[in-house]
Amino acid sequence: MHTFFLAPHYWKPPYLLDGQEAVHLIKVLRAKPGTTIKVLDGQGRLGLFKLEQVKKRKAYLQPVKIWTQDKPNKKLYLAIGWTKSSRRAWILEKAVELKAWKIIFWPGEFSQGRPGQTPKENWRNRLIAAAKQCQNPWLPEVLNLSGLSELIHYAQNFKQKIVLWEKCPPENIITGQDICKEEKNLVVIGPEGGLSAAEVKELTQNGFKTFSLGTSILRWETAAIVCLSLHYLELENANHLSGV
Repeated sequence: MHTFFLAPHYWKPPYLLDGQEAVHLIKVLRAKPGTTIKVLDGQGRLGLFKLEQVKKRKAYLQPVKIWTQDKPNKKLYLAIGWTKSSRRAWILEKAVELKAWKIIFWPGEFSQGRPGQTPKENWRNRLIAAAKQCQNPWLPEVLNLSGLSELIHYAQNFKQKIVLWEKCPPENIITGQDICKEEKNLVVIGPEGGLSAAEVKELTQNGFKTFSLGTSILRWETAAIVCLSLHYLELENANHLSGV
């Protein structure tokens, strides 16, 4: 069964797919009235719909069943140092697949360039495509911050604040339990050039705990994937034990 995205404000009669979602359903898949599809809204809502009719390149849908998936009780906020890299879009896709709650880009001392004031529109398209592929009804929010000071201010209300630092003793290696200790967990990763000693000092002075990812020097996207994977597996194991 194919999955489509319908923005939250369109979840009311008439249920209508248009734009590229409608083109894919009507032109690419050549769906006929009566075809059942799955639809998600990126805010936890899912539904089974039947294609009712096609009119002027728009697909009118009839709801069969609509339900909402609960928010995860342990959320990962991953703050990644800005780097000019073609792997950025790839990280966004993996963040959806591995159920991150929010991705935060911030410019560090060794960053190449700076993020814009607002996330790019094509990033949202990447998130939606990944959500449809992996059936995750919760799209992570993407946030751009102006620098370390704003990141520290943003982190004020977090009980679990972690900074991953390559100079941290390797015996203090991070675990999934560390990343999922509280309801909201913030993990900071430096850019490709790493974090400066001054940045780590400022972070630790503001309540961040330093952890290691082991003895290897990892690229920033590899470090991000390790964190995302630890969080995902911890969530999945907790859900399995609770019978979810």
